[in-house]
Amino acid sequence: MLIGCASAAPKKAPLDEPQIHIAQLSNIAEAARHVTGNISVQFRIDVENVAKVPITLKRIDLVTLGSGAYSLRPTSAPFDAHLSPGETTAVQMWAPAFIDDPTIVGANGPVTVRATLFYDTPAGTSQTIVVQQVNTSAY
Repeated sequence: MLIGCASAAPKKAPLDEPQIHIAQLSNIAEAARHVTGNISVQFRIDVENVAKVPITLKRIDLVTLGSGAYSLRPTSAPFDAHLSPGETTAVQMWAPAFIDDPTIVGANGPVTVRATLFYDTPAGTSQTIVVQQVNTSAY
């Protein structure tokens, strides 16, 4: 039994996941903050490669969780951003959203966003999932 355990291949250490910060860049005009309907929301996603190997950001999926100023429909955007170890980059994407019930602070109020980032590494593909609260004043 000991021979079988000793011959097992060593496991690779897990990759240090990138650090992610999400910000809402778009701002709904004062006159439209308390209306219902479709809106487009622009996000900036800062990605810091804290791993000791390069990564290539391939795709980001965004969706809102729970209730907030608006509901973000599941949205995906392709990227091809190469990050060396220790490098940070910012990517931007637009996403369709819907305001069903305006809140007191309106469409620029906070929402909880779940982002799934897909990226390539020398060891293969990987993903990171983050959940953050964002609004227009969070940056």
